[in-house]
Amino acid sequence: MECLNCGAPVLEHGHCSACGMNYELLAKAYNTSIFYYNVGLDKARVRDLTGAIDALQLALKYNKQNINARNLLGLIHYEMGEIVQGLTQWVISSNYLPEHNVAVRYIQEVQAEKGKLDEANQLAKQFNQSLMYAKSGTKDLAFIQLKRILGAYPHFVKGYLLLALLYIDNGNYDKAKKALKRVLRIDKNNTLAVKYLKEMGVSPKDIIHMKESSSHIDIDSAFVDEDQFKSDLESFVESHIDNGDDADKAKDSYKEINHNKFNLLYVSVGLVLGILAFWLLILPTKLNSANKENRELQLAHSEEISKKNVELSDLEKKIEGLEKQVAVAQKEEEKQQEQEEDADTAFGVIKKSIPNTVYENLCSEAGRAINERRYTDAIDMCNAALQIQQGELAYYYLGRAYIGNQDEEKAKTAYINIRDNYPESDHIEEVNEYLSE
Repeated sequence: MECLNCGAPVLEHGHCSACGMNYELLAKAYNTSIFYYNVGLDKARVRDLTGAIDALQLALKYNKQNINARNLLGLIHYEMGEIVQGLTQWVISSNYLPEHNVAVRYIQEVQAEKGKLDEANQLAKQFNQSLMYAKSGTKDLAFIQLKRILGAYPHFVKGYLLLALLYIDNGNYDKAKKALKRVLRIDKNNTLAVKYLKEMGVSPKDIIHMKESSSHIDIDSAFVDEDQFKSDLESFVESHIDNGDDADKAKDSYKEINHNKFNLLYVSVGLVLGILAFWLLILPTKLNSANKENRELQLAHSEEISKKNVELSDLEKKIEGLEKQVAVAQKEEEKQQEQEEDADTAFGVIKKSIPNTVYENLCSEAGRAINERRYTDAIDMCNAALQIQQGELAYYYLGRAYIGNQDEEKAKTAYINIRDNYPESDHIEEVNEYLSE
C-alpha cells in the first residue's frame, strides 16, 4: 500500500515509512472529506450555497487536497460574485493537481476574458466605496454606486444585502424585500437575508414561500441576467467532466459517490473518529517528512507569486493610465499657451477628462462639511462640482450650505434650479417647502 499523504510505502504496522502517518486514520479522514463533499454537492444542486460552503470547508479540513471539493467551492464563490475568492481556490487546486484538473480551465477562461481580473478588482473597490458612503451618511451616493455594481454583476450577493439594508434604513420595505428575494434566488438559505426578513416582521411561513417562489420572481430589468443563472455551477453539479481515459474519468469525475455502505461504519466510529481526527491535526511537525515540507513551501510560494502577479498587473495598468493622463494634461497645457483666446474650449476638454467619481467625491465631502458646519468649505466644493458636472445633488448641498451661511438669496437661487430642472428629485418636497416660506 502507498501512503495517502505522501505516496511512500506503508509498513506492516500500518504507519507510513516516510511521514509516519497512520494509514487507517488517513483513510477515515479522506472518506469523511468525500462524505462532506457529497453533502456540499447536494446543497449546491438546490442552490443552498451557504450550506454548501459550510460543508465544503469541512471537507477541506479533513483533506485539503480534495480537488473536487476545492473546485466546487471556487465555483460557488464565483457564482456569488466573489471572483477573487473563487480564483484563490482554483489556484490552490491547480497547484495540487496541475494536470487533468478542470480548475486550470476555469483560470484560463477568466484570464482569457479581457479585463476580467481588473473588473474583479474594481468590483471590490466600488463595493468598499459604497460601504464607506453608507457609513458616512451619504446614502444617495451609496445607492448610485450599488445600482451601478449590480447592473454589471447581477450575482453579487453582498451588494444586494447592502442595498436591502439601505432600503430598510429608509423605511422602503417593499424594495428591501425585492432585493432580498434576489439574494434567495441566488442562495436559497442565505442566513443574512433570512435574518433581515425576520427583522422586517416577515413571518417564517412567508419566508418559506419566498424561497419556493424565488425562481419565478421578476426583478428590475437592470438586475436581470439573460442566461437566468445558467452557470458553470449548474454544469458542475449536473454533469461530469470528460478527461480522456477511464482512469482519469474515475479520478476527475464530479458525479456523486455512493457511500451508503459506510453508514454503519460512520455511526459506530463517529465519536472515536472525531477525537482521532483532532489529534491528527495537531501532531508535531517533526512527524512530517522533508518532502511534505518542501511541497507545502512550494505551494505557499506559488500562491504568493500568483497574488503578486495580480497586484503587479494592476499596478502596471494604473501606471499606464497615469502616464496617459499626464500626456493628456501636457497637451492641454500646450494648447492653452498657444490658444489663450480659446480658454473656454480648453476648459471643456479638460473637464471631459475628469472621472465621474470626482463629482461624487466632491458632493460627499460637501455633505460631510455641512454636517461639521464648515459652510464656506461646502460652498467651494459644490461650486467645484458644478464646474465639472451639472447635477441635482451639488445644487442641493449648495443650497443647504448657503442656508447655514445665512445667505437666503443664494440658497433660493440654488433651490429654484432644482425645482425647475429636477422636478423628480428626492429632495423636491424639502425644496418646495423652503421656497414657499
